[in-house]
Amino acid sequence: MKFLKFGLLVLIVQSTAVFSLNAQEVPDQIFTNGKIITVDDYFSIQQAVAIAGDRIVAVGSNDEISDLAGPETQMIDLSGKTVVPGLIDNHNHVVRATEYWPNEARLDGVTSRAQALEIVRDKVQDLADDAWLMSLGGWQESQFTDSQADFTLSEVDGLASDRPVFLQSNYHHIYGNTAWFEAMGIPLSVSPGSVDELDGLAKYVARDENGNITGRLNGGFPMITEAIKRFPPVSADQQVDAIKIAFSYMNSIGLTSVFDPGGVGIKQESYARTEALAKSEGINVRIFHTLNANVPATAEAADLLIDRIRSTRPFQGDSTFDLVAMGEIYYGPFHWDGVFDPVVPEPADIVEGRKILTAAAEGGWPVQTHAMQPETMDILLDVMTDINEEHPIRQLRWSITHADNIGASQIERARHLGMNLQMRSISVLGNRKPVVEKFGDAAYDMPPLRLVQDSGIPFGLGTDGTKANQIAPFVTLWWAVTGKALSGESVMRQTLTREEALIAHSRSNAYLMFQEANLGSIKPGLLADMLILDRDYLTVPEDQIKDIRPVATIVGGRLVSGEF
Repeated sequence: MKFLKFGLLVLIVQSTAVFSLNAQEVPDQIFTNGKIITVDDYFSIQQAVAIAGDRIVAVGSNDEISDLAGPETQMIDLSGKTVVPGLIDNHNHVVRATEYWPNEARLDGVTSRAQALEIVRDKVQDLADDAWLMSLGGWQESQFTDSQADFTLSEVDGLASDRPVFLQSNYHHIYGNTAWFEAMGIPLSVSPGSVDELDGLAKYVARDENGNITGRLNGGFPMITEAIKRFPPVSADQQVDAIKIAFSYMNSIGLTSVFDPGGVGIKQESYARTEALAKSEGINVRIFHTLNANVPATAEAADLLIDRIRSTRPFQGDSTFDLVAMGEIYYGPFHWDGVFDPVVPEPADIVEGRKILTAAAEGGWPVQTHAMQPETMDILLDVMTDINEEHPIRQLRWSITHADNIGASQIERARHLGMNLQMRSISVLGNRKPVVEKFGDAAYDMPPLRLVQDSGIPFGLGTDGTKANQIAPFVTLWWAVTGKALSGESVMRQTLTREEALIAHSRSNAYLMFQEANLGSIKPGLLADMLILDRDYLTVPEDQIKDIRPVATIVGGRLVSGEF
C-alpha cells in the first residue's frame, strides 16, 4: 500500500510539473474525448493531448488539457477514438523502393488471390499510356486463402495488354505478360530441345512441354537483379514525385518513421533526392538511414567502405532525415547469411569484417548487421567482443537485424555489449514448410519473440519490406500478437502481448535510432506524430488487429493523411 501511494504521488507531481512547465505555451491544437494510448514509461491511457507547433505540450484529462486552450486553439473532438504514437518500421528499404513506386500495385496484407488481381488491374487507371505496371514484392502466393496457384500467362495478359507487366513474388520468382517478354527480347516459343541453350533472362523462363512461355521466371535473387537492371530509367523529377507518393501511402497505413538499411541495388542518388526534398519542401515520413555499399565482398571493396566510414560523420541531419548508422550489409562473406544456413567465413573474410567494424567503432558509428543464424552471430560477436576491449561500443547501440534464429546465448552476449535486436515479421507471409523441414519443431520459435522480450535486451519490430515482406505495421502487430501468417496458419508460438508489441513498434524503435527524445510516445516534449485509429487496438478482437487503419495520420502536428 505504501508503494501504491508513493507511485500515485509521483504521477501527480509529474503531471503537475508538466502542466506548470507548459502553461505559458498556448496550444495550436487540442484533441479531447479520446483514448490516448501514450506508450510512455507507464503505458498510461489519457483522454486529451495538446500540441504547439510540431511538439506535444501536455497530455492528461479532458478538463486539464481544455483549460490550456487559447482563443486561436483548434479543438478536435475525438469522439472516443483511440490514438497511438506514429509507428516506426526499424527495417524498411523504402528509399530504394521510391524509384518505381508510382508504377506499383501494393499487395500488403491482401489475403485473396482474386482481390490481388483486381488491385493490380485497377492500378492501370493511375498510369500513363507507356508506363509499366508492376508489383515489386512484399507478397507471395502463400498469403492467399482462396487459391495459392501460380498466375497464368492469360491472367497476367488480362491485367494489361498495352504495356509490360512485372509481378515480383518476394525475392523468389516473377510473372510477366506477353508485352514484357517481348520488351525483354525473350522468345515466346522455342523448340523443346533448345531450352538448355538459352542464356540471359531467357534461361530463367518457365516453359511448358512444347517450349512455350508460362508467364513465370524462376531463379530468385540473381534473376530479379538482372531483370531490374533493364527497367525503364527514372529521372530525378520522377523520383521526387515518387517519394511523395510512396510516403503518402505509408502515412495511410500508419507509418510515420522508417529506419532504412540501404540494401542491394540501392542508388546513392536516391538518398540525395530524398534529403533534398526534406530540406526544400519537407517529407511526411521521417527517414533515418545507414551508410551502405550494396554487398562488399573483396578486400578492395572493404577498403573503399572504410574510406567512406572515415570521411563521413553520422548524426549531421535532423529529426526528419538523418544518417545514423552503418550497415546492414558491410562485408557479405563475413555475416550475410540466409534463412536456412549460416555464412562460413574464411579467415581472410573475418579479417576484412574486423577492419570495417574497427573503423566504425573508432569513428563513433552505430552499426547494423544482417545475421540470422546462431553460428553466424557467434562469429560476429567474437569479433565485436575483441573490438569492444579497445573501443567500447555500448554507447554506439550496435544491432543485429533479423536475428530470426537467435538463441539465449547470443542474446546474452549481445546484451553484455549493449547491443539491440531488430526483429522482422517476414513469416507473416507464410510458406513455412521448407523452414519446418530444415529445423523441425524449432521452426515455430523463429523468431523467439518471447525469449527476446523476457531477456530485457532492447529490441524493436520491423518488416524487412518493401520487397522481402509486406510493410503494413498493423499486420506486423497482429503477427506478433497472434503468431499467425496471413493465410491463417500458425507460424510462431513465441508471441507478445498487445502492449509489448506496440512498444516494440514505436518507443523501442525510436531508441534504436537514437530518437527517444523525439519519437515513440505521446508525451510532452516529443514530436507530435500520432495516429487516430478506426478501432481500439487494445480491445478489438485479435484477428482484427491486422485490419486496423488510421482515420488520420499526424506528423509533427500536421495532418498528412485522412481527416479529423
